[in-house]
Amino acid sequence: MTSPSQRQPQDSQTFQLPDGRTLGFAVFGSPPSPDIPTIFYFHGFPTSRLEGILLKSEKFALTVVAIDRPGMGLSSFQLGRRILDWPSDVLAIADHLEIARFYCLGDSGGSPYALACVKEISRTRLLGTAVVSGIYPLSLGTQGMMFSARMLFVAAAWLPTIVLAKFLDLEFGNMARDVDPKVSEESFMKVMERRSERDRRCCEDEELRKVLVETMRESFRQGSEGPAWDFGLYADWGFELEEVDGQSVTLWHGEKDINTPFGMAEKGAKILKGCKLRAFEEETHLSLPLNRMEEIVQALINSEAR
Repeated sequence: MTSPSQRQPQDSQTFQLPDGRTLGFAVFGSPPSPDIPTIFYFHGFPTSRLEGILLKSEKFALTVVAIDRPGMGLSSFQLGRRILDWPSDVLAIADHLEIARFYCLGDSGGSPYALACVKEISRTRLLGTAVVSGIYPLSLGTQGMMFSARMLFVAAAWLPTIVLAKFLDLEFGNMARDVDPKVSEESFMKVMERRSERDRRCCEDEELRKVLVETMRESFRQGSEGPAWDFGLYADWGFELEEVDGQSVTLWHGEKDINTPFGMAEKGAKILKGCKLRAFEEETHLSLPLNRMEEIVQALINSEAR
């Protein structure tokens, strides 16, 4: 894993969309080139484009473009936005960077955005998609999900954004905005005490912990309204899994995940016709992408042949 101090200076770029909004993004690895695979990375929740550094590998040439969702990091808030608005933003930045063909990877809360791209973007451009530790429609059931997450998902279905923002402040936002990163780090570790033991052990690595804390702090750079709107969209994606052609999709999930339970992935895989499900018996929500990311990336950029 690359430490924060080794991040490329391209980690805080911005681009103005046709509607005047600003989109924040980071480029990790090699500069965009027709000869090098490009992965558009959709971060989890509540994180930011800075999370994309976890995909960078020294083993193969790769361009990673990680994008802040609206109202998070450097991206403008977008009133009334839907998950299905996302694919047009992705295409706009792909055109801006002159990237004709690419892959998508959605981690955790980024998974609905990855599947929206599968639904809306032609396979002449979107070559393959990976969903890692993904969240799936809540209609598939939340059995096995930790209680605090389940209650927040239920609340998000009916709470106004301004109220949901207050809830997120208590869990993440207040600590993320503390001027002292060490306070944020200490508070982050207290939150992690409610997670699985394997996920907690992942955070014992100091460099990784700093990356996770930094990307969370960046998510709340503009306040909690953007993250609150983002979280509220998980209750209603605006499309059904049945509408997505799963032929180019691989789902990666740990069987001991209590943030987004494996049962959701199993049910989702049955609905996403033609998709591939990769299950890992001992992995959890955080340990799966951290332990398996090179394998995931390698499989993704080789998936066009499927």
